[in-house]
Amino acid sequence: MTKDIAAFKAADDKAAAESLDKIKKDNSGIFMTVCEGAKSAGTGPLAGVPIALSDNISTKDIETTCASKIMKGYVPPFSGKAAEDLEKAGAVIVGKTNMTEFGILGAASTIGPVKNPHDQNRKGGPSGSAAAIAAGIVPAAVCSDAGGLLRVSASFCGTTAFKPSYGAISRFGLIYYTGSLDQIGVTAASISDVVTVTEILSGNDKRDTTSLPDKINYTEKIKSGDKPLDGFKIGIPEEFLEGVSADVMKTFEEAVSTFEKLGATCQKFSLKTAKYMQAVHDIIAAGESSAMLAKYDGTRFGPRVEADNWHEMIAGTRALFGPVVRRRIMLGIRLLMAAQYNDYYMKSMQTRTLIIDEFESVFKEYDLLISPTTKDVAPVIDGACSGGCDEEFSAYSAAIAGVDLAGLPAAAVPCGFVGDLPTSLQIVGGYLKDANVIAAAEAFEKATDFVKFPEAK
Repeated sequence: MTKDIAAFKAADDKAAAESLDKIKKDNSGIFMTVCEGAKSAGTGPLAGVPIALSDNISTKDIETTCASKIMKGYVPPFSGKAAEDLEKAGAVIVGKTNMTEFGILGAASTIGPVKNPHDQNRKGGPSGSAAAIAAGIVPAAVCSDAGGLLRVSASFCGTTAFKPSYGAISRFGLIYYTGSLDQIGVTAASISDVVTVTEILSGNDKRDTTSLPDKINYTEKIKSGDKPLDGFKIGIPEEFLEGVSADVMKTFEEAVSTFEKLGATCQKFSLKTAKYMQAVHDIIAAGESSAMLAKYDGTRFGPRVEADNWHEMIAGTRALFGPVVRRRIMLGIRLLMAAQYNDYYMKSMQTRTLIIDEFESVFKEYDLLISPTTKDVAPVIDGACSGGCDEEFSAYSAAIAGVDLAGLPAAAVPCGFVGDLPTSLQIVGGYLKDANVIAAAEAFEKATDFVKFPEAK
């Protein structure tokens, strides 16, 4: 059963030991690495609390593989800022969670898929971060959120997740495959725990050129009373509802009614650039991945395939990439070639500007946008997809892609169940309007009981 940070604190010194024991016994593919002998390094707000990190956040002296064979054996000589901040706050980093290879949705992890704690026959998402919360192993996890890696996992497992505005959390030490789209986020059982960890991670970092100069106040808009969202105007992009299953749509419509009872005004509207969001996201991600992943060639990082000459060594080593990652890199290289650059990559960058401009215009009228986080509940793990899915791109929703393109703050909040499987609501705010997202998530959570998980099967 899921437990919050307070429950783990109450266990004192036993909390980390119990988490480590659960990780060792786990056979659900949630963790890539167990951090043997992990102990508290401080007396801060997370003193003694076990926390998990995704396997693409650098941890000094702890193997960090991005769930890829080409990174097997890589032990960073330094920790990323996220790991540093957690340890300064007293947290115990007990393990590195499983993920799709380099965070690319559809790519297979070297250890197979994450099994959902609610139903072992279903996926726990492209990251093990949310499953670690739902299984009660840790109270919070920090994870990369490229392509919705974190939010989709939270949706499938019924946890709360939050990705702040682009630049709010330093990416120093994050091994990302798409520089302009990836961010670090937090998942936990409740929005209050998410905020606790997010505030620890936030702040300027001179080592990250995208880092915001000032720290965001995440809780300034939270209000109490029967109508905590009075005055909030919430938009529902009609395009973000396309393809959503009937069962998920039912829970979403009930969520809309809850927001209205909390004082908000909800209204559907058309987001004209939505139809381009997924394609633009995938083209930009492919182009950036071809550049970001070029350095993995056996020269500096990970294993090296020995060969008679340098060219064969490079080719052999890069064959360690999984098939989906290799195709993503090759497509990216083609898109960046002179003959294709203007027609595809540059056109996508121009369209991205139009998407950002429309979001800015929309947020002059609405305080927030809401939509289902994913189109359906967690999918079944079938034989053909046991280690991932042999597909090129994500297809969760334009809502996920659009938020990444514009660098907007977004929360995935549990909003119901289809049988025993959780569904999720995505709440999106304007850039640097993170406080609006947190206020809405807090009010919705208090008005519902969806953070109470059923017993894991």
